[in-house]
Amino acid sequence: MSNTPAMSKIRIPKKQVSRRMRWSRWATFFAFAQMGAVMLMWSTSTSSLRAEQGWEGAAGDATFGSLALAIGIGNAIGCAVSGPLVDRFGARRVAIPSLVLYPLLYLPLSLLGSMVGLLATGILIGAARGSVDVVANVNGVQVERHYGRPIMSMFHAAYPASGFVFGFVGSAFAQHFTESPLVPYLVIGVTMSVLGLLFGRLYLSPEEHLAPVELAAADGADARGGLRAPAAAALAVMIGFGVLAFVSYLAESATFDWGQEFVRRTLETTPGVAALAVTVFSGAQFAGRVLGDALSARFGQRAVMAASGVIGAIGATLMLTAAVPAQALIGFGFVGLGVSCIVPLMLSAAGRLDPENSGRNIGLVNSIGVAGMFVGPAGITLLVSELGIAWMPLLPLVLLIAIAIAGPILIAAAPSFRSAGEEPAREEPAAEVGALR
Repeated sequence: MSNTPAMSKIRIPKKQVSRRMRWSRWATFFAFAQMGAVMLMWSTSTSSLRAEQGWEGAAGDATFGSLALAIGIGNAIGCAVSGPLVDRFGARRVAIPSLVLYPLLYLPLSLLGSMVGLLATGILIGAARGSVDVVANVNGVQVERHYGRPIMSMFHAAYPASGFVFGFVGSAFAQHFTESPLVPYLVIGVTMSVLGLLFGRLYLSPEEHLAPVELAAADGADARGGLRAPAAAALAVMIGFGVLAFVSYLAESATFDWGQEFVRRTLETTPGVAALAVTVFSGAQFAGRVLGDALSARFGQRAVMAASGVIGAIGATLMLTAAVPAQALIGFGFVGLGVSCIVPLMLSAAGRLDPENSGRNIGLVNSIGVAGMFVGPAGITLLVSELGIAWMPLLPLVLLIAIAIAGPILIAAAPSFRSAGEEPAREEPAAEVGALR
């Protein structure tokens, strides 16, 4: 692609990042924070939703599970559908309706009584979440290209950070509104929707993307900044990224769904001590994402991907061989560190591999990856049923070893961040890339 006048307008002298790009970076942070806030709004309100719908006790588990499954299916659909829309219309045009509608779609759950309506709403919720997820990652990739250095892991760190804060907010609502989730859905949902309108306007339009020639012509990249290979080969790499994302989500799901029960039953400790397992995992995951960009810039994404798999596998081994709760908790921390950067690294590489189709590529990777969230519980349940809960860490152990081996190979297919000799971007005022719109 040649540089057009529109593209030359957005060239950044001396790799300095404009105020426009810094605002778009904050807008990307917000999308991940919104997903964390809304997810905790949902999770802290499930008891009141079940009470309102009459899904009490074990008898209501299957019905509630059907709604959760509908949301998961919608998520996969939303990822697959929204990616090409972002490529065609630009991140801003997709971000504004997605960020506005997603937090509001939970409201009908408290107003509908028909199971068909609830399941349809669940699919819409999942689809909107998938759209927010994809457009945030695509915009993040484009902003990352302007910065010329890894910044994707920090975007993903906003999700658990926001979830931690809104977990307390949701818990406060849950204590006062036990019969209906309508109030938290209104307060948190409307707040996040209004903020979504404001931040969505800061997303990039297609003419603000760097031309692919700005990418490094290295690491197997051609002059367009893409992979020097047929389209079928690039598609195979995307499927490979999706499979590894699936593996990462499955390992994460195993920890979240079975971690507390694993510690309580295998080490015969109290529920309170066992609950620390998931807390330690989440804290380590957040810390890993905060540190991930600096480590990627220092050692390279391939090295970080390999180290992630190895660290996670060490953690799973510590869990598997734990004789005391302290060892198990250390293992959970290592697994959290291990999985923290895997998905951000793969999405960053998927977006850089073919910038003009980053929406399609990220949507494909995400749609395959999120399937791990609802396949994971079934796989772990089968393992636990056949071998016993003491063997629960075995599946994450095997999967993380696979990531340590295959991940760096796939990451190598993506072009580097900058051409040889270029310095990383600096966050200093420069000529504006375009007026804030």
